[in-house]
Amino acid sequence: MTLRVGVVGAGSMAEAHVPAWRALGADVTVHSLRPPTGFASRHGVAVADSLATLVASSDVVDVCSPTSTHEEVVLNAIAGGRDVVCEKPLARTSRAAQSLVDHAAAAGVMLFPAHVVRYFPAYRDLEQRVRAGEVGAVRSLDLSRQVASPREGWFHDRARSGGVVLDLMVHDLDQALWLLGPVRTVSAQRLDVDGEWVRARLGHAGGGTSTVEARWGPPEPGFATSAVVRGGAGTLQHSATDVPAGVDDPYLLELRDVVDHLRTGSGTRVSAEDGVAAVALAERVLRALSD
Repeated sequence: MTLRVGVVGAGSMAEAHVPAWRALGADVTVHSLRPPTGFASRHGVAVADSLATLVASSDVVDVCSPTSTHEEVVLNAIAGGRDVVCEKPLARTSRAAQSLVDHAAAAGVMLFPAHVVRYFPAYRDLEQRVRAGEVGAVRSLDLSRQVASPREGWFHDRARSGGVVLDLMVHDLDQALWLLGPVRTVSAQRLDVDGEWVRARLGHAGGGTSTVEARWGPPEPGFATSAVVRGGAGTLQHSATDVPAGVDDPYLLELRDVVDHLRTGSGTRVSAEDGVAAVALAERVLRALSD
């Protein structure tokens, strides 16, 4: 039976998710506060005139709308008994994120936080090699990520978006938790006057430290990311300014994981609890910046 997916939002994240859903054979409908007629025509998908209509006609609701709307949209989807994919961050606060997890569990539906970096082949390779003990006990982890500063105004309203920490750094905060586990200590500093370039230092409960840097920068060079893992037996590293040609689309890999889970009950690489943990750690970084 064809999976019916309702996508909320028609911005950059929907542009990444919809082609992946289509490649997986899903029947896609989109809803956005701004009529998404151009988006729908470009991707060959249907349009729902309201969130209620979208939820009622979907098996899975995929939330690609601004961060400040996540809580309301996810709750509506859960109330309709729908499985949910939600773009990171899961919610604006960890309290709200935990509430969503609790509601989903009570309703018996899936809540999947879309931390796509776990599906980038290079980061998956790093994780597997660390787990295999290739570098021995990890002593330090250096992670950095830069993208062009967003043009949409809501990103720069920190009350709505959480700024660069909750929107961009959260990717690598999740990586730090994935690779080195719970965090005991957090310190952070702004590296520019606008607070759009931030560095955080994390002390992990199991040993080792992570330095995580995120920047909304100029249009050029645009996207750039790096990871360096140092351990007692060696070093692993990765850097990129784009997804290498010939590599499977990480969004496709991510949503295929979701489809496999729905069809077979297999586990997913990211759990709802992982989504809460990433938001909670981002909040700690934000508090450290305010100290």
